[in-house]
Amino acid sequence: MKTSHILYLGIFLLVANMSFAQNKTVKESELQQVKVDTIYSIEERANMQRWFYDRVNDMKLSPELRDEYDRIVNKYVFDMSRLNDSDKSYTRDEIHEKYNVLVGKMNGELKGILTTDQYVNHLENFGQIQRSIYSKWDFKDSND
Repeated sequence: MKTSHILYLGIFLLVANMSFAQNKTVKESELQQVKVDTIYSIEERANMQRWFYDRVNDMKLSPELRDEYDRIVNKYVFDMSRLNDSDKSYTRDEIHEKYNVLVGKMNGELKGILTTDQYVNHLENFGQIQRSIYSKWDFKDSND
């Protein structure tokens, strides 16, 4: 008798859990639609990383400057990639806004270590990636 009660209780909890899991809020559904890891395939990400790596090599940075450049870019790109983590619960608009803030901070740090020509080159290179992200997320450019 006790085993059947445990079995019924287990089935009830499983069904209840599945029912609650299916009742996503609008915000949760919106977050699921804008998951960063779903906007690019593995191949697209690899191609984008290779393209950016080659463009940065074209900048001919000294080894020390290249290390500093990579550290700054990687720090901000990591933060950008975590904007849609479920523990943050940002809306799509909040993700867009926070993404732009991170890009601005990254560019500000890089402007301080690069020459004018190198900085312009960085803006052109990262701008290509930013346009791709805007296109994939259907974000509107603030200049539109």
